[in-house]
Amino acid sequence: MENNKATFPTIGELVREIFNITGLLAQKDRSNSFLSESNKKKLQTKLKRLADESSKIDGKLDELLDSLKHLLEKALGEERIVCMVLEAVEVLLATYKGVLGDDGTYLDKTNSTKWFIKQYVLDRVLLSFYKNYLRLNVPASKLSLPDLRIWALPNIEGQKISWPLRNAWQLIYDSLSISQSSFHYPDKSLEDYRASQNLENAQHWSTTDQIPTISSLFDNLEYSLTLLDSTSNDSARRIVSASEKQRLKLILFIGRVSAYCFRELERNFGREFLIECLKHVQGQSSRLSRINLRLEKHLKTVEKSIGSMSEVDVNQLYFYEISEYWEQFAISTVHGSRLLQGYINDESFSNLTELEKSKLVIAHVGTFAGHGVLTLLGMTPSVKGMPSEFPELFYEGLKLKKSPTSLGDIDNYHNRLRKAGLDDVLSWLVNWGYANYFYTHKSFDKSYGYYEKAFNQAKYSAGRNQYLLVNQYIESCAKNGKYKEMKKAVAWAQYLGIKIRWLRGWDDPESEGNLKGLYNLMGNHNMQYAQL
Repeated sequence: MENNKATFPTIGELVREIFNITGLLAQKDRSNSFLSESNKKKLQTKLKRLADESSKIDGKLDELLDSLKHLLEKALGEERIVCMVLEAVEVLLATYKGVLGDDGTYLDKTNSTKWFIKQYVLDRVLLSFYKNYLRLNVPASKLSLPDLRIWALPNIEGQKISWPLRNAWQLIYDSLSISQSSFHYPDKSLEDYRASQNLENAQHWSTTDQIPTISSLFDNLEYSLTLLDSTSNDSARRIVSASEKQRLKLILFIGRVSAYCFRELERNFGREFLIECLKHVQGQSSRLSRINLRLEKHLKTVEKSIGSMSEVDVNQLYFYEISEYWEQFAISTVHGSRLLQGYINDESFSNLTELEKSKLVIAHVGTFAGHGVLTLLGMTPSVKGMPSEFPELFYEGLKLKKSPTSLGDIDNYHNRLRKAGLDDVLSWLVNWGYANYFYTHKSFDKSYGYYEKAFNQAKYSAGRNQYLLVNQYIESCAKNGKYKEMKKAVAWAQYLGIKIRWLRGWDDPESEGNLKGLYNLMGNHNMQYAQL
């Protein structure tokens, strides 16, 4: 039976996918593995604990991000690149936290994810990379990577897709002026099963959508370079420095990450959505690239005017100037968005042509942010695809759960949801209504099951309507001796920034002492809120 439950992915699912994207966790215990089997199991346990949301989600995220940093450092070696990746991950997590706490959804997990990617992920991650490329002075690393827009995106011709991993290998062959065959198997007069296998794997990865682990890619690269260094075939001999080898690894890493991301877009959401995302990324990358060119020119002018500077001073200059630029950009965009909202709310806006709308939007927030606004106008759930009866039944449910006078009223509401096909979308309001009914009648044992259902149904779909429900569920846990469940709910609420009654203002709300105090206070059956 198809699951149409309205929900965003869980925090644990998002973090697990971040690790999948890097390709650093799935690996065999070989020369280019980045963690031992025992450490791999420990990391998998941490991911599972995060998925359980048992306590201190922030703390578990910090542990996992430290592990990710360690893996990236071992794989890439270049500190600035590692920081760029981690900054993008932090932006992604912060954005998702904001969405969960503010934006509800009536879409199933697949379509909620699709909406989140198009509405937030592409622009936020791209902006993070372009901003931190200069902010962290990555040009000082002298990596000499070709323009990512040319090779790090899939190329679609008809039904055929050329994935970035193929382009990455081709860049390596071209940089050494050597063919694929000679790179992986330079001396075919010698029987070498591993070289033959490496060549076969590289050919397979270049012609299919299979995405290998980073350790497999690096194993192949390392062994191939070793053969090139020692081969008796003079025409194939190549000596690659340690710094150049690290650059080649970075090319493979970028190709692998990009190939994985875009393959998953097609696999989960279809070719049409993949093409939409590609066009979006290409357009926004060009806009950000133009901004970076202007900023680089400005930075060089400042450097020249100052004169001789140490590496530390140059890095500080880049960090300060770029941070200042994007802070002012954000302020300007917020101001322009407020003015623009007035125009959008006016009835005359809908009568404008698409070109006129575009000009108005760009005039207020610029080309980069403007493209995001125009995307929002075209695909936000409130504008496109919302079930016709959703708004009425949603607001009716919010009103009903506040003061349910009879079980019959809730039953009738539930039946209307079923008829409208919205049971999987708004059933949390039904259970919340039942819970509040039994709570007002002091049937705390009966209310608990309904609060639990409502909380679990709503936690990844109700957005800003969570506050009262989370607090009522926490109280119900305490009144029914469910300390472990209460801790999990507090952890989840704390992560999203949802205030918990009687824990506000505490330095460490999730300390055992504070949680026990809350548990004992809320567990008192004589303590009951008159208004829900």
